[in-house]
Amino acid sequence: MTSPLSRRTALRGAALAATATVVATPAAAEAEPRGTHSFTVRDNRGRQRLLADTRRPPILIGGGVIPAEQRQGPEHGTYLIFNDENGSERGGVVAGASEASFSLDYVNAQALTLATRWQGRQGATALFFKQMPDPGLPVEQTPPTPTRVELVWSTADGAVLALNDSKGRPRIVISVDAQDVPSIRVLDEQGAVISDLAQPSGKSKYVSG
Repeated sequence: MTSPLSRRTALRGAALAATATVVATPAAAEAEPRGTHSFTVRDNRGRQRLLADTRRPPILIGGGVIPAEQRQGPEHGTYLIFNDENGSERGGVVAGASEASFSLDYVNAQALTLATRWQGRQGATALFFKQMPDPGLPVEQTPPTPTRVELVWSTADGAVLALNDSKGRPRIVISVDAQDVPSIRVLDEQGAVISDLAQPSGKSKYVSG
């Protein structure tokens, strides 16, 4: 799981809330640092189905617990975590002072992430689609999953769409850079450009190497 920002659809959480129990005990609240608050929605079997927290929580997946330190995101951001009927994380939202993201998961890995970050006048927004690993593998045995599609805009690089192969290598890259120069490139396995379709001076040009 990428240390996942884990999570899934708010409508599902709202639907199950009618038959679930909201847990927020005064004792637990007193034990937490001042200014830190959270609540948990559990189903009739006691399994977590929805968590809202103001600090980075641990990851519940496949019956195990991954420490909070392995989760991506700000330590004291706002976290909204969605769990399936088995208590495993399947989606979530996180918001911080300089970043925000939404993500969905496969059974044992992160599947999709929509994220934005900013600092002063610089910022970026990105959408990533991950390849699905063997769903039969436990999380601790799941290898890193390559990103297959990347759609990014940033103040530094402009707009870029990259279509990657099964090893995560960009093979087709479409871009309009920060100076409004367009480019469509096809790459080989080593990342070398084998064809480039550009549009300099308003004219189409095709270069094959």
